[in-house]
Amino acid sequence: MENAQPVTIAIVDDHAMLRQAMTLRLNLLGYKVVLEAENGRVFLDQLPKLPSPPQICLLDINMPVMDGFEAAIELKKNWPQIRILFFSMHNSKAFICKAQQIGAEGFLPKDASFEELKQALVKVAKL
Repeated sequence: MENAQPVTIAIVDDHAMLRQAMTLRLNLLGYKVVLEAENGRVFLDQLPKLPSPPQICLLDINMPVMDGFEAAIELKKNWPQIRILFFSMHNSKAFICKAQQIGAEGFLPKDASFEELKQALVKVAKL
C-alpha cells in the first residue's frame, strides 16, 4: 500500500470555509483533493480541465446555480466512473431516496462525526 496513489476527491459545496476544512481533513486522511467548486455548474465546467477525473465527488445538495441533484444526474451521464457521496444538511428519507435513485454511492449528513466521514469514504472508495 506504500506506493499506492491516494484516492482523489472533488468537493462541491457553496460554503468556502467548509470546503477548506474538508480539504484539510481529507488530506490528513491521505486523500488528495483535486477540485473544489462552489456549485454543480462550476464543478462540471472544471471537470474536463483536470488531467484525470476524481474518483469520488463529495457533493452538497442545496447550492445556488446548480444543485447537487442536478449535478449528480449530469455526472452519472457523462462521468459514470466518479463515485458520488452526497454530503448534506438535508438527510430526510426523501433526499436519501432521491440520491439513491440518481445512483449515488453514499449519503452522509453534515452533522456526521469525523469517524463516520472516514467510514463513508472507505466504503465509497471500495465500491
